[in-house]
Amino acid sequence: MYTIMKKITKIFLILLFLIPVSLFAQMDCSIFLSNLKPDAPFSMNSLSKGAACVSGHTYELVIPIQKGYQYRIVFYSSPVFNDDVDFQIIDLNTNKTIIKAPGKLPEGSFPTKNGETALQNYFDEKLNKEVHPYFDVLPSTSTNLKIIIDVKEKPDLIKGCVTVVILDRPFEVGNF
Repeated sequence: MYTIMKKITKIFLILLFLIPVSLFAQMDCSIFLSNLKPDAPFSMNSLSKGAACVSGHTYELVIPIQKGYQYRIVFYSSPVFNDDVDFQIIDLNTNKTIIKAPGKLPEGSFPTKNGETALQNYFDEKLNKEVHPYFDVLPSTSTNLKIIIDVKEKPDLIKGCVTVVILDRPFEVGNF
């Protein structure tokens, strides 16, 4: 009887480990991207990515951008992260940080304009509505951008999706 209980316990422990791992492996973070419809004049860039992420880890994505295009970069994260995700964009030609934004402001603070945070909506008085933040990049030369995503440490290991949406449009002088 004791050996049967031991075997059942081992099987139970193995299942406890495998079920969450297999669920995470099957997490499809691209579904969010397929449901997005960009506002004109922007088009969805094929470099947009949704990826499964874990709290306490940092992720990097390198994207090529071309002179003659305006890029709009928008970040989203799963609610399980509670917007505790920091974002940074570095121009690899110059090694300069062009965007550095927290996911959210400290408790009790709310963004009042675009770019203060990467994930927390702000109220746009001109549009008279809440707007999700975005970052516009207008490169003077073709370059690569490194996007660094820092998912903050949590007491428990948390798994979720972080999505980087890249929109673009041809740019001409006077078109901005």
